[in-house]
Amino acid sequence: MMRSALVVSAMTLLSRLTGLAQTYFLSHFLGASAAADAYAVAFRLPNLLRRFAAEGTMTAAFLPTLTELEAKEGEAATRATAARFLGTLLTLISILVVVVMLSMGLIAGLLVVGRLQSGVPFPDKLALLWRILWGSVPTPPEMALTVRLGRIMFPYLALVSLTAGFGGLLNLRGRFALASSVSIFQNIGFIAFGWLTIAIGRSHGWTTPDGVATICAIAVLAGGLTQLAAILPSARSFGFTVLPGIHLNDPWVRLALRRMGPGLLAAGVYPINAIISTMLASNLPHGAQIVLYNSGMMGEMVLGLFAMSLATASLPALSRLAEAKDWDGMRSNLAEALGATGLLVIPASIGLAVLAHPICALIFRTGAYDTAAAKWTATTIVFQCVGLLFVATSRIGTQALYALKDYRGPAVIAVVSMVLNVLLSLLWLRPLGTGGLALANGVSSLAGLVFLVFRLKPRLPQMPAATVLKAWTISLLGATLMGLLAWRGALWLGLGMPLCRLSLALRLLPFIALCAAIYGGMMLLLGHPQARSLAQKVFSRFLRRSQPL
Repeated sequence: MMRSALVVSAMTLLSRLTGLAQTYFLSHFLGASAAADAYAVAFRLPNLLRRFAAEGTMTAAFLPTLTELEAKEGEAATRATAARFLGTLLTLISILVVVVMLSMGLIAGLLVVGRLQSGVPFPDKLALLWRILWGSVPTPPEMALTVRLGRIMFPYLALVSLTAGFGGLLNLRGRFALASSVSIFQNIGFIAFGWLTIAIGRSHGWTTPDGVATICAIAVLAGGLTQLAAILPSARSFGFTVLPGIHLNDPWVRLALRRMGPGLLAAGVYPINAIISTMLASNLPHGAQIVLYNSGMMGEMVLGLFAMSLATASLPALSRLAEAKDWDGMRSNLAEALGATGLLVIPASIGLAVLAHPICALIFRTGAYDTAAAKWTATTIVFQCVGLLFVATSRIGTQALYALKDYRGPAVIAVVSMVLNVLLSLLWLRPLGTGGLALANGVSSLAGLVFLVFRLKPRLPQMPAATVLKAWTISLLGATLMGLLAWRGALWLGLGMPLCRLSLALRLLPFIALCAAIYGGMMLLLGHPQARSLAQKVFSRFLRRSQPL
């Protein structure tokens, strides 16, 4: 499992780096403008719903079902059911895409309702939105742009859902590299199409903010087609295809869909919270939604690189152990995954919070994204970092519940987290702004994690809580010392000064690498089990490769 997680993590790192290049592209051309807010709101819908309707829920319900099917009926039946399931899912999501595109005026209006008329109560804004939808009041330009961009981008959900389905099937066959690297192709396709089209558009007057936002929306579809084309040949080589239609006559398809039902809310709690935060951010000044989007992207970089790689690799392993009723093996794998999560996420969260301002200056401060917007993003990231460990742990713990075929528990946990997130967001919106929205998401994830532990405990006796807490304590001690060194070092290097991008990169990037090396050394000295295990594996592999033939 750890070897697979390292493969996923390496591919995710490349994916996140190309994602940073895409973010740099958007920041350079759109900045923190009203058009950037419209793009961020419109893109959130398909990008977050892919986890709600595809990646999270589908893999969590689909892979354990296929594991069970393969153990009972063999590989041929597994391939046939996979084709029918993907065809059913694609058909249902295509219907959803059409419905949402027709309803985009209402959906986009609710997400930007805070901007419709400043200084009036929320009920009056809803009444104004109703008049806009009925055509009695002209549509505000930002809302009209959001609706147009949303209709262009929402078909991306169908493309990414099919890609995620094929990726899950490759994971089932132990092929994690390509499945976790498809976002690289999406990002490259986006940048190539967007850059070429904007270059052409400069001679045709297309490079107004609204025009650039429209080009970027079309580039999202180009990236979705690129990543599907990249994964399709590998999936076909294993015999996996798609059979369009709704195949409810297959009992295994019905079983997977039933398991997806309660999992929809559980897997979608993070997207739901993010959409709620986007709607509330419309009550803040222009730029708040793109700032919230960018800070969330930085948090997702940490989660995707470390937590999601472990969660992706752990689900097939945990499912097989649960199917075999190997509880000792399941406890061991869960302790390994959670210990490794703390080993990586805790220092990444502290390091990102301490160095948020120079990191944001390096990544976001360009073109239309000015210094003030970069500082705003950095402040939001600090609040975002508070809850990263809780979000990461919840994702892995939820995978364990799915492996144990408990699909209702995560749904209940999701409802509790969502309600608390809304209450805290409303409480902290005015005093903390975008930082309050980010903090509310993290604190609500902590509450969800507490409920998850109570749900998991009777289903997995003798949970490895003491082992995990000991590993986390060591990680927190080392990460705290590293954070203090990073803070002092940032002052000594002058990373808070207005530096050019090259000078900042030459100071910041080696310094981050030095902090990571210091932390790794402290983990070995303090005896962190996952750190020592990883070091031994790397050292033994190095020795084998260095031996003469």
